[in-house]
Amino acid sequence: MIKLDIFYMFDKITKETISGTKSAKDFTVKKWKKFIRKRALKRVEKLMEYAQKKPEDYTKEEMRKLIEKEEKEVISTLTATVGIGAVLTMLGIPKL
Repeated sequence: MIKLDIFYMFDKITKETISGTKSAKDFTVKKWKKFIRKRALKRVEKLMEYAQKKPEDYTKEEMRKLIEKEEKEVISTLTATVGIGAVLTMLGIPKL
């Protein structure tokens, strides 16, 4: 009876620890993706300002491509300053 209780407690603690770790990882990934998206949007805004264009001048697909390109630039800048392995591992992105 005592062995069963200890096993049950160990199993419960293990499951809670694993679920807590997964939720923390998901939270971190979401925060980094949000940070990268914000940086990319700021860069796209600057590029449009330099080109003297408005968002209405671009189609949705063109804007998506611009943002995607800038996201890759932000990631490459972060990897250069923070370290390739750390950022890519946290984001779950394979090496570019």
